[in-house]
Amino acid sequence: MEWVPSVEYIETLLEDQIKAGHLMNRQGLISTLDKVKWGIPFQDIPTIWDKVTILYKEIIENHYFSDGNKRIGSLLAYIFLFKNGYEFSPPVGEIYRITMEVAQGLKKFDEIKEWFKTNSKKEL
Repeated sequence: MEWVPSVEYIETLLEDQIKAGHLMNRQGLISTLDKVKWGIPFQDIPTIWDKVTILYKEIIENHYFSDGNKRIGSLLAYIFLFKNGYEFSPPVGEIYRITMEVAQGLKKFDEIKEWFKTNSKKEL
């Protein structure tokens, strides 16, 4: 079973690392985490790339926190991949650029998924 963060883990991460904002939509965050764990109903079984994309995109776009949504979304994607055995290492500056494009609604799910897949490698 893959590691998926809990709401409490995310709140602690926000407090300790981001040092900004607070959780405003707990139920929305729980719904996103359920999609990461179980997938989207009536769709194919999700891959690690689907799961990290759901986590990253929904946290950034849905504004579950009063501040720090882009930062916590990016950090959680990195941690999610790391804890599940992948090293995520995109080119310098690309995390910022892609995150801003996601926040502006300029990136489709499949584009983000491919970005994670292309810039990650399985740890031995």
